[in-house]
Amino acid sequence: MPKTPEGWDFVISRVELNFGEFLNAIPQDSPILDVPCGVGYLEYYLLKKGFTKIHAVDLSEEQIQVAKSKLREYGHEFDGKVEFHVADAFEYLKKGHSYAAIAMIDFLEHLEKDKILEILGLSYDALQPGGFLFLRVTSADNPMWGRFFYRDFTHVTPFTPDSLHQCLRATGFEVIKVDYEVLPRICGSWIIKLKQSIRYRGLWFLGKFLGIPPQAFTEALIAVAKR
Repeated sequence: MPKTPEGWDFVISRVELNFGEFLNAIPQDSPILDVPCGVGYLEYYLLKKGFTKIHAVDLSEEQIQVAKSKLREYGHEFDGKVEFHVADAFEYLKKGHSYAAIAMIDFLEHLEKDKILEILGLSYDALQPGGFLFLRVTSADNPMWGRFFYRDFTHVTPFTPDSLHQCLRATGFEVIKVDYEVLPRICGSWIIKLKQSIRYRGLWFLGKFLGIPPQAFTEALIAVAKR
């Protein structure tokens, strides 16, 4: 969980940079599901965008309490706009609700392969025709992916762009976009900017040597798919 307002702004900017253009095309009174919702930064983003029918689901009651606390801390009134549910994602998706969009951020990598296909199938069934699915997963395309992947003991399945495409097509989705996540630039002193510049140039040269684009060194892949 982000510990500072600057850290919170950073995770919000990640959502905007990678999914904003698609979310902007969805009417603000459309039902949107965030599963699992974690500490609520997507709810913060959606409320700021004016969305009023948000379903936030997480297996952890503690996470949901933190999400409510963070929304209050940052001055967002969520009563009547966000429905929080302590529930299993698989069971909740079977309830028969219909959504204009479903977001699964940093979730699928925690599941076995058969469960990934199952929850994608359930998501497809729960989306309205033309509805969007937003995904962010850990990238195995990064040459240093093991460093990011195995630091979390609960990670199970890494993804490449090809495997993410396969999963989405196998469950009926029209794939709109699969790409490396774009990260916001961190503002700061000239020293921080110099470090960023040196890092980018270093990754550019390393990417040239390995035959991969510099963007591949990001930790995550993002995907946008449509029913």
